[in-house]
Amino acid sequence: MSVTISRQCPASRRFASLLFMILLLTAGYADEAIKVPLQTRRAWDYDRPEVHFDCHFSGARLNGCEQLGTNEFRVLITPENEPINNSPWYAFKVRAAQRQTITLDLVNTYALQRGRPWLSVDGKNWHVADREQYANRVSAHPPVLRLAIGPEPVWVAAWDIVSLPQINDWMEALASRAGVEIHSAGNSIEGRPLRYFILGAATNAGLVFVIGRQHPPEITGTIGLERFVETLAGDTPLAREYRRHFQTVVVPVVNPDGVEHGHWRSNLGGVDLNRDWQDFSQPETRAVRDLFLKLAAATGGGPQLFLDFHSTGTNIFYAQPEAPGDRLPGFADRWLAGLRAQLPAFGFERDDRHNATLATGKDWVHGQWHIPSLTCEFGYQTDRLLIQHAGEMEAVGVMKLLLARFGQ
Repeated sequence: MSVTISRQCPASRRFASLLFMILLLTAGYADEAIKVPLQTRRAWDYDRPEVHFDCHFSGARLNGCEQLGTNEFRVLITPENEPINNSPWYAFKVRAAQRQTITLDLVNTYALQRGRPWLSVDGKNWHVADREQYANRVSAHPPVLRLAIGPEPVWVAAWDIVSLPQINDWMEALASRAGVEIHSAGNSIEGRPLRYFILGAATNAGLVFVIGRQHPPEITGTIGLERFVETLAGDTPLAREYRRHFQTVVVPVVNPDGVEHGHWRSNLGGVDLNRDWQDFSQPETRAVRDLFLKLAAATGGGPQLFLDFHSTGTNIFYAQPEAPGDRLPGFADRWLAGLRAQLPAFGFERDDRHNATLATGKDWVHGQWHIPSLTCEFGYQTDRLLIQHAGEMEAVGVMKLLLARFGQ
């Protein structure tokens, strides 16, 4: 950290000194707020054969690497803290001077692997490793991946990567098409902005809240969220009419530090943010809460719906149980029945009891405004095109039901 102090006037020197003190205090606060060990972004280079591993990219996670034999390596997969949800995340690149096949032992120090690794040659287009490449042996031994590599890097990850830069690019492109501005609700522990935008006119009757990536590795939730929001922002008669009457507040990434650092679950404070919607001990949840409260107070119709996009082992919706006096009673029933009828290929479950009393986003929003509040979970293994189709159908259903509810 450096500050250049002007020699031209005392005022400039005083201002620079004050700025320097602020920067020092801010850095100190961030350091104190970080409660988990940060992985070291580094490379592992081996000579015989010449093979190179590295985790120098957004969302990467590789906690260790060791050569076991001529073409055999052990990679270490470790969470940011324990205990933690069984959502193992790893992502790294590997290349070699000469084309060859190597064997990777995937050693997970905490949990079992959830599925075969995903592979890419450009970090953008992904496919699941072939069954012949991957052997998940008995529990006493780590899974093994056989990988053909050469001078061009191969990306290896638990799932296909949807990184923070990719999400930011998506936000910029959509905001440009929709003619809206991107704002910041506040900053994460490490100073990353909690970016959001609002679709619809300021005179609208009601608010819809959409958030995502409270949990860093849950990329299928991001895929569904992006298509959902794109449909709301579309140029169809339905979408245009919807935006005349409703504002949609979109916070695609609630945990940008966790996404950037390749965390399994928590933010840099070591907290599962979707269990912090009561204490609000973390700057990320406080910022989103304050944004929602401010917008709710400024909008005549008030909040109408809250959706939180996630990933898990299967497609499932967790709806906060309805209570007497709730707005839009029966909304979740009609919405999910419509989705099942419109897209039967997207099989899903529903559980209104899951985490209903924990300090989740849906619990807090429901308690605050008594509106339908749901967690939308997409399966890690669900076909990505099917997720996109489901996100589109979910958005169409939301627009139709809300417009019908208000007689539009």
